[in-house]
Amino acid sequence: MATIFKNAHLLDPMQGVEGRGDVLIENGKIVGILQDELAIGKIVPILVPQWDTQIIDLEGAFLSPGWIDLHTHIFDTIGDFCLPADDVGIRSGVTTIADAGTSGILTFDAFRHTAIEPVKTRVYAFMDPSLLYIATSDAIAHKLDLVAHPQNQDIDRAAAVVEANRDIIVGFKADPVRRVGEARSPVLDAARTLADRFSLPLMVHLGTSFHGERIPPYELLPQLRAGDIVSHCFLVHQGLFNEAGELIPQAREAIDRGVLLDIGHSQGDWSWATAKAAIAQGVRPNLLSTGLNRTNVSHLRSLATVMTQFVNLGLSLSEVVERVTNNPAAAIGKSGELGGFKPGQIADFTIFEWADAADAIAKTSGHEIPSEQVLKVRGVCRSGEYLKIERSPFDPETQSALGESHTPALV
Repeated sequence: MATIFKNAHLLDPMQGVEGRGDVLIENGKIVGILQDELAIGKIVPILVPQWDTQIIDLEGAFLSPGWIDLHTHIFDTIGDFCLPADDVGIRSGVTTIADAGTSGILTFDAFRHTAIEPVKTRVYAFMDPSLLYIATSDAIAHKLDLVAHPQNQDIDRAAAVVEANRDIIVGFKADPVRRVGEARSPVLDAARTLADRFSLPLMVHLGTSFHGERIPPYELLPQLRAGDIVSHCFLVHQGLFNEAGELIPQAREAIDRGVLLDIGHSQGDWSWATAKAAIAQGVRPNLLSTGLNRTNVSHLRSLATVMTQFVNLGLSLSEVVERVTNNPAAAIGKSGELGGFKPGQIADFTIFEWADAADAIAKTSGHEIPSEQVLKVRGVCRSGEYLKIERSPFDPETQSALGESHTPALV
């Protein structure tokens, strides 16, 4: 079966495609795109399919490569912190997600079999390099000193897990915590060693810690290399900016050598004011992500919320889409498969539109951020399978997914 998505407003920053057009897919892959004479960007003639063709008329809705959220928490079969992958993923219009370190070495097999393999969403993982790490709402792994304990690291056992899961593990997540009075963070050292061994990126947190102390940015940033990711990059305190709101020298040096900035929005892990000041200085995030988990979902809702906020902060819609498609695909080494409309790539799309806002789109630092219009997801295509979305699972009109049954978002 072939499918043609017709009359969409195509938006693919990877190829500079923007304008009304059609996309043809066959066997779960993109065959070509066809734009009318008013469009800009590369035009690829669509060949007439040789078998039955499904026509989906999008009536002017935006069609972009499938959205990618590289900072989620979806190991929902253990602990009380994570969310179901499909609620964070395809039911919210996000075709690909990466779990940000909610499984360590000893639980990774269970993580794969119970939280990744049964779902429709494409799921990758930044693995925590610790032997044991469990994400819970009370941060028990931190309180019990597991995160900062040197005996919770085993490079050889971690490497064996990576070798067995190279199709899923795309990097390593380190909360760079050390015991008070000590100079090194065992988890950061282990993650750095593994990242270098496997040529995969390292994702690190900024901010304070539940227990012990996080390595401050001026010490942490010089340890990062091109392609590594700094999450929660627009924190109010203990982030990339000094008290005057100026970028610290170590942050400028890290950015210049290719370290990537990730929003990791969450709830208290970013600031509208910091983001606004950063953008005014020319400091823009490379990646937009949610940090969604059970503690912040009612306030954050979805990747579409984060995207709406950054349009309101002055980024163009194309720049915002780039940061949830092409950029994250490149960050995890998947540009050949994901993140664009290039023929031969996987047919992952997100269908969305601007809609009137029913209320403030989110809160940050106690302040509501109003918007007259918000991005609303209307459908997804995952490897050629089209799914219409009537409502996202975390929208106000939908029942909360936190331990309650809720109306299915897919029809």
